[in-house]
Amino acid sequence: MVRQEVIPLMTPHKMGQFDLSHRVVLAPMTRCRSYGYVPQPHNALYYSQRATSGGLLISEGTGVSATAQGFPGSPGIWTPEQVDAWKPVVDVVHRKGALFFCQIAHVGRVSTNDRQLPPDAESGTVYSKPRRLGTDEIAGVVNDFRRAARNAIEAGFNGVEIHGAHGFLFEQFMKDGANDRDDEYGGSLENRCRFAVEVIDAVVGEVGAHRVGIRLSPFADYMECVDSDPVALGHYMVQQLNRHEGFLYCHMVEPRMAIVDGRRQIPHRLLPFRKAFNGTFIAAGGYDREEGNKAVADGYTDLIAYGRIFLANPDLPRRFEMDAPLNKYDRDKRHRVAGWLAAKPHDFDSKTKRMTETGGKTKETASGVQDSRLKEDGNPSRGMRHYIWSNPDTYKYFCTRPEAMPLLTPFKMGQFELSHRVVLAPLTRCRSYGNVPQPHAAVYYSQRATRGGLLITEATGVSATAQGYPETPGIWTQEQVEAWKPIVDAVHRKGALFFCQMWHVGRVSTNDFQPDGQAPISSTDKQISPDAEPGMVYSKPRRLRVDEIPGIVDDFRRAARNAIEAGFDGVEIHGANGYLLEQFMKDGANDRDDEYGGSLENRCRFAVEVVDAVVREVGADRVGIRLSPFLDYMDCVDSNPVALADYMVRQLNKHEGFLYCHMVEPRMAIVDGRRQIQHGLLPFRKVFNGVFIAAGGYDREEGNKVVSEGYTDLVAYGRLFLANPDLPKRFEIGAPLNKYDRSTFYTQDPVGCKKSSSSTSSSSSARQRLDSSSARAEFRAELELHPRLVSLNELTPFKMGQFELA
Repeated sequence: MVRQEVIPLMTPHKMGQFDLSHRVVLAPMTRCRSYGYVPQPHNALYYSQRATSGGLLISEGTGVSATAQGFPGSPGIWTPEQVDAWKPVVDVVHRKGALFFCQIAHVGRVSTNDRQLPPDAESGTVYSKPRRLGTDEIAGVVNDFRRAARNAIEAGFNGVEIHGAHGFLFEQFMKDGANDRDDEYGGSLENRCRFAVEVIDAVVGEVGAHRVGIRLSPFADYMECVDSDPVALGHYMVQQLNRHEGFLYCHMVEPRMAIVDGRRQIPHRLLPFRKAFNGTFIAAGGYDREEGNKAVADGYTDLIAYGRIFLANPDLPRRFEMDAPLNKYDRDKRHRVAGWLAAKPHDFDSKTKRMTETGGKTKETASGVQDSRLKEDGNPSRGMRHYIWSNPDTYKYFCTRPEAMPLLTPFKMGQFELSHRVVLAPLTRCRSYGNVPQPHAAVYYSQRATRGGLLITEATGVSATAQGYPETPGIWTQEQVEAWKPIVDAVHRKGALFFCQMWHVGRVSTNDFQPDGQAPISSTDKQISPDAEPGMVYSKPRRLRVDEIPGIVDDFRRAARNAIEAGFDGVEIHGANGYLLEQFMKDGANDRDDEYGGSLENRCRFAVEVVDAVVREVGADRVGIRLSPFLDYMDCVDSNPVALADYMVRQLNKHEGFLYCHMVEPRMAIVDGRRQIQHGLLPFRKVFNGVFIAAGGYDREEGNKVVSEGYTDLVAYGRLFLANPDLPKRFEIGAPLNKYDRSTFYTQDPVGCKKSSSSTSSSSSARQRLDSSSARAEFRAELELHPRLVSLNELTPFKMGQFELA
């Protein structure tokens, strides 16, 4: 039997705790296809194509902060949105059995000196004049690297590679050709390397030396970063790495190739550093199959990193194994933003173990977003930035960050990171049969959920006396809590935040909705006038006694606790739209002469007690409130709405970290025959310490305007969001909107395909309570008329062997 030749590049290697099946490493390569600095789904294809079982992949340079960026469309890992976007990319690489390290980077030139780089001769790029970092600022940048390393591990990466090469921030400190500082970060070799060592120490301290590598290029002169003694620099840095027992690897770039006998030749000057370093050594810089095999066989290096030829040959390890021909790389396509470029692997003939080309010569093909402006031969110029920036349409189409549209800018709401400012307003739906949320609610809310978006539930009753509409949900029983859990989970799986709006309707009810047919409760015994809502006659309420009020306060407290148990991220107290809290707050409704009536302070006492109780129960950082001081819903009007709102906002400010105030605009005015928002909320936005949400008739144009002008932080949308579940995306691309249909707003049919038959003109039946069995019977009857709808039986859980179906 003829023994098969052992190929050094294809031999296994143990790198710390990791077992590699071969020595061919995917080098980090800037791709410029992470739009808005967020990794995209096509990244999963790019990396998984190059992943092999037991192989090692290193990601493209990934920014550690907003100041770290210098290339359009390069990814970051400093925000939760970026972390979450990396997770499926990492997961698909792991499913192929490969290891995946994240290269964390900062491009710099806002750092060590104020000398400007000259224009790039190849691309024509003119770099901005940098700002010299203050000594007191450096610790913050070090912390950016530490946090990025932690984020990378959270995203699922096996480890991180610190980018200390190619003229970026590290080298701007390390190399004496760039660093002209005269403080503790400049001058001597030790001082110049201090920043790099501090970053290494911080990253190792955060994730462990066994998960950390570094890339260095002491001999290179990229971006005018050159050192007078690169050998001494390389040795010093390797010695610093060895201080950390188990430091995983040193990835070092060869000097620029020399021309020998008319051929480019690798100088091979890394051996002294390979001998000095205690961990795994990776060499990079112009290697092919022959040179790589020789370097590994001679013990010159442990692993070889391949860049351009791995880009053009996603199946490179297999081609090396079979000694198959390689596709040539095309420099013009290396950094394009036009979708992703996926080189098509050759098919392997199992009998001959040689490759047969399919469809002629394999070539790179553009996939993903297609556009007539992005022809592969559309620009003969070379150089990444010249190509991108000399094509304004291309740059705008692919690289403009979503932040250009105010409504789509990210925002930090207390402890929560939002990716945009478009909020789903609370909208009564009347489809929770027996006051218990139903499975179809999971569809309704998850349809409107986006990663980093904020959704507020329909108004949810805090007790049996809180109800005033048919089939509205509650959260006062354990059954209701359990029913909310899968709905909340569905929203969270989409990456959105979900707050539960807690309400008590007060006198906006009838005896039919109340336990044992008793009278609704309120601050007053005055009945809502028939004119408040045409066709409705509300029952005469009963004035709450002073000794009963603490019980209602406790209902809100308990409901808040239940909401957190159900998985909600927080709660919104409903203090608007003429319901119970407003029936106390507004002097047009409150006619009491005790400690809960009369003065502004007294009228607001009940609302303040509810706020205090809920904050004590779940924490101010999880609580918001909705207020509508200017409105006159349900005969709730106040003689001085400005004073009322100002007082309430100041009460909220007493709770440090109170999350948000959600306030409704005054009714629209008619100006030149058109409805116009009056914008009366700015004084309260200025007074309130937390996040401010404006609501009331906003569209895309008005929403962008008020966010850009600082009038509000977020904008809540109701009817538009109801008719357009993908509203944030429609806003983003300027797409037309569906018109909403009022006739379906409050029907008990979850699809809203026709007006519910439960609505009649009689006062008792207009708000008739539909018990669970009758509601289901009605819905099943509609199913016979609409067979396309899913039946209720199909919305019940089912156990399929070992699997649980929802």
